[in-house]
Amino acid sequence: MTPVATAAEVIYYNGTIFTADAENRVCSALAIGQGYILAVGTDEQVLALATPTTERIDLHGKMMMPGLIDSHMHPFWGGKQLKGCSLHYAALTAEQTLQHIQAHLDKYPVGDDEWLTVRAWQRQAMIPVGADMSRSLLDTLNTRRPVALFSNDCHTLAANSRALEMLGIDENTPVPPDGKIARDANGQLTGILEDAPAMRAFDSIPSGTAEQNVQVAAHVQQVLHAQGVTTVMDTRVFAEQLEAFAALRDRGELTLRVLGAKEVTPDSVQGPEDAARAVQEVVDFAERWSSQPWTPQAGISVGHLKLFVDGVLQPPTMTAALLEPYREHHGAAKSERYGDLYFTTPVLNALIVECGRAGLHPHTHTVGDGAIEQVLDAVELMRAACPGKDIRPGLAHNELVAPHQYARFASLAATAVLSFQWAGLPGVLIDEEREMLGEARFPHLEPAARFLDAGARLAYGSDWPIDRLDEWYNLQVGMTRRAWDSEGNPAGPRLDNDRDLTLIETLRAATIDAAYMIAKEQYIGSLEVGKFADAIVLHHNLFEQPAEKMYQTRIERTLVGGQISYQS
Repeated sequence: MTPVATAAEVIYYNGTIFTADAENRVCSALAIGQGYILAVGTDEQVLALATPTTERIDLHGKMMMPGLIDSHMHPFWGGKQLKGCSLHYAALTAEQTLQHIQAHLDKYPVGDDEWLTVRAWQRQAMIPVGADMSRSLLDTLNTRRPVALFSNDCHTLAANSRALEMLGIDENTPVPPDGKIARDANGQLTGILEDAPAMRAFDSIPSGTAEQNVQVAAHVQQVLHAQGVTTVMDTRVFAEQLEAFAALRDRGELTLRVLGAKEVTPDSVQGPEDAARAVQEVVDFAERWSSQPWTPQAGISVGHLKLFVDGVLQPPTMTAALLEPYREHHGAAKSERYGDLYFTTPVLNALIVECGRAGLHPHTHTVGDGAIEQVLDAVELMRAACPGKDIRPGLAHNELVAPHQYARFASLAATAVLSFQWAGLPGVLIDEEREMLGEARFPHLEPAARFLDAGARLAYGSDWPIDRLDEWYNLQVGMTRRAWDSEGNPAGPRLDNDRDLTLIETLRAATIDAAYMIAKEQYIGSLEVGKFADAIVLHHNLFEQPAEKMYQTRIERTLVGGQISYQS
């Protein structure tokens, strides 16, 4: 790619500039013109390009690096969470949860038919251990409104009776193939929906007006830029979100590069023979929304197809698909519970092979080693069917990996997409999961460096709003494998089953290697001549501080296509 500018409009110099190129070079100066990087090198080399009109910015030794690429998140969901009723990921009792919701209902009185969607509910962290939300508890709220709690893992929804009624769910609703509609011992609905039924229910709840959605998108991009994010991939994208970001683009106000992965659900594919049609629908969707060509001005692109292959690992849900069964009871032998695979093998194979043929990149939710194995098998078939085709499979989460699978990621050129903060587990959960999995499997819980050591590629994705948005804290956990409190003190034991990531490994996962996974590394992800000038200036030099301080990282300036999109 050849830059269109010949004169340097801006030169940043006297800095510590991490390029994230193939040699991980650190330079002191960088020149920008018409949104492109024109030169990187020493102050003397780059300042020689200055003209009388060139702006010269002295970094005073501060660090500059590529903008963060968050390759697995849900930015529009997150934006709505910032503006609505949120439980803020707190560990609450049922009574505290109801009190918080009632306070919101009382403060914002609206019509009886307007939905109240409560976000950032930590179902698995409710106290005391074993506590849960239910339809009967939500029915005690003083309201006629439909109320739905959406769990922070996006795999559980709790609804009151009015909400179930408006969703069209009752005791006669059939059991879905890709999740659960929970019933009690008497066959009555408990109000809990798990996995795909929860997500479908959430998606069906009426949203805001078109202009309200635009305001959500505008707020989201500023919140992300303040954390140094310049590009995101929404890994469950819908027309509603893209319409909002496209409206900003058309107004000349879009400053965030937005990519998307369009979901294909198990119930939308009638069999392997139907896979080509399902994939073609995603191709048509992608063609409608993708900006062509890519330029330094922020745009929209859809080039990925999303598949939820299994569920959640942690108890009590335990719907992640495993190769060997869960151990459900302390001190007991393995059960017959293997978790859930939501696609049949023939359908999944057909979908991923058709992705290859259509030029789409498959992006899968794969938590357990059973789901990983199913997807890697399908990727192997796709590679055989489409030799030489540049397809970038991304397997997201990978919370439990089988020992032989790291090498398969490498040999199949599949990227492991990880939310590093998931390795920051509280001690009680480490103990629970060790018991649930057994000693032989525990070393492969929440791996990260094991992928790199086997020659595979890592890409970082926060999965916001599944977790709170705190990019630099998440990267810190990748380098320390433990949780931290707000004062920077350890908040749990180190998960001692893998080595820490180095600073450069961590930064590459959130820049150039994420760019590779989203198939945009020719434009973004590193500070190299000819690429777009997507960069951030930090208040601190990460090379001069311990990993334990990374959470304190603050952004001084965010550039997208050379333009300042955020400045502190």
